[in-house]
Amino acid sequence: MSTTGRLLVSVADGHVADDVARACAAAGLQVEKVLTGVGVVVGTCDDPDVLRVVTGVAAVEPDREVHLDRDQPGPA
Repeated sequence: MSTTGRLLVSVADGHVADDVARACAAAGLQVEKVLTGVGVVVGTCDDPDVLRVVTGVAAVEPDREVHLDRDQPGPA
């Protein structure tokens, strides 16, 4: 998978988000944010596949924009 879009890197259980962010940066991720509370590192990378083998990475996914339709009623 080759992309330059924003990525969400999920931190595996038992690993520290800041440590994983540093390891991902060394592998080529341009880190934008480290969301320690939810265990996610946000950034961009030319080759996301290299991040999948970094110790402490649980998943690498493209960031997606979510739109909520405020005119629709919620679940009952």
